[in-house]
Amino acid sequence: MIVGFPIWFALMLGLAGALGLAAVMRRKAIWAILSAFVAGNAGQLMLTDPLWFGSLHLKPHGLALLYYALIAYEAAVAGVLLTRHRRLHRLIAGIGAVGTGRVAVLFLLLLGSAVAPMGFIIRHEYVPFAKQVVTNAGLLVIHAAALSVLAMGLPFRMFSLLGRQVDDILNWRALPRAAALWVLAVSLTLALTAFDRMPRLPDEVAYLFQAKMIAAGHLVLPAPGGAMNAALAYDWISIEGGKWFSIFPPGWPTVLALGMATGVPFIVNPLLAALGILLSHRFVTRIVSPRLAALVTLLLCVSPWYLAMGASLMSHPLTLVLVLGAWLLLLKDNGARLLCWFGAGLLMGALFLTRPLEGVFVGVATGLWALRRADLKFMSGWIAVAAYGLGCIVIGALVFPYNQMLTGSALSTPIDQYFDLLWHKGANRLGFGADIGSPDSWGGVDIWRGHSPLEALIAGQFNLKSLNVELLGWATGSLLLLYVHLLWGKKTRMDWAMTALIAVTIGAYALYWFNGGFYIGPRYWFMTLWPAIFLSARGLQTAAALLGSIDAEEARERVGMVALVAGALALTTFLPWRASEKYQEFRGFHDGYRTLAASGSVDNALVFVKAGDVGEWGSAFMLNSPDLKGPIFLRDLGPAANAAIAARYPGRVVRYVNGRRQPVGMERP
Repeated sequence: MIVGFPIWFALMLGLAGALGLAAVMRRKAIWAILSAFVAGNAGQLMLTDPLWFGSLHLKPHGLALLYYALIAYEAAVAGVLLTRHRRLHRLIAGIGAVGTGRVAVLFLLLLGSAVAPMGFIIRHEYVPFAKQVVTNAGLLVIHAAALSVLAMGLPFRMFSLLGRQVDDILNWRALPRAAALWVLAVSLTLALTAFDRMPRLPDEVAYLFQAKMIAAGHLVLPAPGGAMNAALAYDWISIEGGKWFSIFPPGWPTVLALGMATGVPFIVNPLLAALGILLSHRFVTRIVSPRLAALVTLLLCVSPWYLAMGASLMSHPLTLVLVLGAWLLLLKDNGARLLCWFGAGLLMGALFLTRPLEGVFVGVATGLWALRRADLKFMSGWIAVAAYGLGCIVIGALVFPYNQMLTGSALSTPIDQYFDLLWHKGANRLGFGADIGSPDSWGGVDIWRGHSPLEALIAGQFNLKSLNVELLGWATGSLLLLYVHLLWGKKTRMDWAMTALIAVTIGAYALYWFNGGFYIGPRYWFMTLWPAIFLSARGLQTAAALLGSIDAEEARERVGMVALVAGALALTTFLPWRASEKYQEFRGFHDGYRTLAASGSVDNALVFVKAGDVGEWGSAFMLNSPDLKGPIFLRDLGPAANAAIAARYPGRVVRYVNGRRQPVGMERP
């Protein structure tokens, strides 16, 4: 690593330099613009705050001067090359041919998806927000100019070669299997490195705790009791009414328990992400065409959002597998249709037990699609629809005995009970009102007290920005292709269905007081990922047709080249940036306590931890076994409480840990 530079940035500097040298030696525009685009992308990422609101650092000082210089280099090279060979004239003529008004709308959509006011509203920083808007507008112009030069500067002799390669890949029969292996390898690598086989959110700690319980054959355990309750308290884990349990639905922890039972919980999501690739390719092949299925598959393979979520311990990859699996089963029209439709209902019921809100709106939307597919003129059609509904009920209804077991009421969910007790009754419900949500800004991510349509709009726009950043990791905005298709494409029934699913997802979560756009993309909007990828693949087709309509030679190859470069940069620049600058030890999680436990020095010990924040304490708490066998990591509550706890375990050694930066495993004198 160059001193002061992350490895990925040092590599990108080297690549930009090598491409620049090739441009000088071979005097080819394509090498110059590739060099500039790589440099500008890297510079922009280094100026971007990787955490929380993702704003740009606009004060040019120190190393930031280098990052500004890289962006200026991209702008200069793009500007110079546009003035040569009538490229600027061709670009202006092309904009006029496809519609200046729609191009302007496209620019405004991308700008509105590139910067969010949410963090600035909380801090009342409106002038800095205006500067962010202007800067992002300039960056969009620079990147658009660079990609335009790239598309126009592609050497003609490369067209036929590139066209053949694209056709070979799209027609490759082994593509879905190869893509699944690729996604498994990348997601597993991220799980082992950036995520370090550990949680990065309290949610994941609670999921692991719940998975451990289920692997041991329990849905709930007796509360530890006494001072132990406070010493073992952790976010999203309830100790109430003499019971100890996670507040989350049981669907994902049940699947995660399979990995927990085999000692490799971190491999479950990479496997699910790979399975999602196979299901996606099969579904699009069946309902549209193998060629579009290949495009969707390739975009999923380079989606930083999909790959990173597949490396996490979150529930979202399972939801996509359940949905795609159900949709595939509903394509069965004869033979075993009744059984397949019942199976689709079972998968939708499992979705409800994993993420209930998605279970409701995706399940209903899927049911409406099933009604359209069934021939309701005959009893067999009604029976098939009934089989789907029965499957949903058989699994989904398990939530009622589950609620009864944990909360004492079939209609009261553990998460609602938790927030009722933490804040006030009804705090976690859907809808708008002054008594919904946290009593304060909750770390700056719940803007105002209560929940209103205006707050929902602001939070939704922040999620849109997160989607635009994370979906494909493109400097021009990940939603570029989607917007191109919506503005210029010929929409099919499938296109409208995917657009409707995106709209329903956004609308449903507008009713919820919190948004999840601060971790791996807009995670509450995860049901938009696959429809957005599908529409982006359609956008590739639309962009090629659009260029062809204005007599651009080899339009498909030009679009393919731009997509290839942008996708490659997402993998080599954006994803490593995210992995090293955000996911690595996000929220303060680290492996110090895991290393301590693995050393054997705290076997069968009571380990009192002086830690307050969710990451530091979560890194220790996650090591506890729910049955409290082996070492027990506890909060240090002070001499009296610690002594009371130690008295319950007279045979155990007592150790105190002052955090990872202090000597660990030391007995108090």
